[in-house]
Formats: sequence, structure tokens, C-alpha cells
Amino acid sequence: MVNKPRRRHPRIGVPRGLLRHLSFQFLSEGPVSGSEIVDRIEEYTDWRPSPGSIYPLLSHMQEVGLIRVHEDQDPTLKRFELTEEGRSHVEEFLAHGEPMKSCNRNIRKMYWRLHTGIPGALYESLGALLDAVEGVYTRHRDDEAVSGKLKAALDSAATEIREIES
Repeated sequence: MVNKPRRRHPRIGVPRGLLRHLSFQFLSEGPVSGSEIVDRIEEYTDWRPSPGSIYPLLSHMQEVGLIRVHEDQDPTLKRFELTEEGRSHVEEFLAHGEPMKSCNRNIRKMYWRLHTGIPGALYESLGALLDAVEGVYTRHRDDEAVSGKLKAALDSAATEIREIES
């Protein structure tokens, strides 16, 4: 019997549509290869999609006219770019981030309420904090002063919370 290598992170499942959402996000930023999408997803999420997940998705997106092969200076790398139809699709897709936000809230709640056993009232305060940070940041994402104030407020809150133990 051959021993299988152990995974770095246990996998509990990826929300449906996440790979498509992230691929559109990265494609909207410019030409990107399948391996670059996988690397960036791992950078942001600690999850590394398999080639058997990303390449069929990219192939399908190409078949339906959302992306095309980008003429790249590196002939060893096949990068893709959005077509005009793809750009319209992405704008609409990313503008309706509510399903992704809802999925995030559900996962957040499952983790905090079920896995850690945090009481409901404490979870509601945590959720309100995260929602407030997201709301202020998304409305002022290009304002460095606002980002600085958010960071200072979060750093201060983290310090106060750590002091509760002592």
C-alpha cells in the first residue's frame, strides 16, 4: 500500500462559484495565466485549486467567448485576457458581490458559532465590527487617510482585547 502525502491544510470544501469569481477578479486586472490565477488564489486564501479545476473553467470561459488567449512576450506561458463580452460580464458579475458577501458571512458564522462556540451576542458584535470595517473601506478604498484611521482603530481594538486576558 502506498502512503499518500498529507495535505498542508485540511479541506472542508470551497464555496460553489468561488473559483469563477476569483478568476474573473484577476482577469479584470489584466492578462493572466491559469498558473498565475492559482498562485494568486493561494496567496490570498491559503487554498490552491488543482489544475483539474482551473483549466476546464478557463477552457469553458474561452469557448463561450468571455476570454481569449493574450499575445504574450513569453511563449512558454499561455495568458488569457477578457474579451469585450467578457468585460461586460465581469462588470455585471463583480457589481453583484452580494452572493459572495453572503457566502462569506455564512462561513464566518459557521466558524465562529459552531467551531469556536462563541456566544450569539459576542458573535453579533464581531460581525458588526467586520461589517463596519468593510463598509467604510469599500466606500473610501482610495483614501489613504481613511485606511490609516481604520488600521489605527483595529490595532487599538486588538490591543484592548489582548489586555482583557491580563
